[in-house]
Amino acid sequence: MNYITVGRFTLPADLLAAFAAIFIGAMIFRAKEKKSIGDWYWNSFFLYIALYKLSYAVFNFKMFLDTPFSLLYFNGGTEGQILGYAGIAGYLFWIARKQESIIKSTDYLHAYFLFFLLYWTGLFAFSENFIAAGVQVLLTLIYGAFYLQGRQLSKEYATFFLMLEALVLSLFSNLLSVENLLIYALGIFLLVFQSFHKEELQD
Repeated sequence: MNYITVGRFTLPADLLAAFAAIFIGAMIFRAKEKKSIGDWYWNSFFLYIALYKLSYAVFNFKMFLDTPFSLLYFNGGTEGQILGYAGIAGYLFWIARKQESIIKSTDYLHAYFLFFLLYWTGLFAFSENFIAAGVQVLLTLIYGAFYLQGRQLSKEYATFFLMLEALVLSLFSNLLSVENLLIYALGIFLLVFQSFHKEELQD
């Protein structure tokens, strides 16, 4: 894992990339939709962080009891990541079913692509893998132009962008890492959910 020093603090590169992507993605959404992104967006990230961190206490209960402050420095690892992404999927499914007239399922996929394309761009840049970052910037700009033009994100287009990102990660990263597989699993879940949601609305 790469670390970035900011003043007197040393932070993981993936954490900085995630926070940058969260806020930049929200600003792009606001610029396009002329409104702030919904609470579900922020709640999803807080839910992931909570499950990812707190799961450490569940999977390392004895160590947590011995040293409770270890929760500040450690996380739930792979199991915590799985819980985190499962929590996001469950939460988005629940909130969409509960507030169908307020939240559009297409917003989920747009937010997904905006965040993760920006996340990988930042992660490559912070890791000083500038060739990968350049390629990722190009892919992010292509999707950004697609989104800002108001093009409909059909399942064919969504699959196309998922495949392009898979190609980039296979060239410059480990496509089969647990984190990347979970990210793709979430994207596929949102794609399938959007398809079923559209069919229900048409019925």
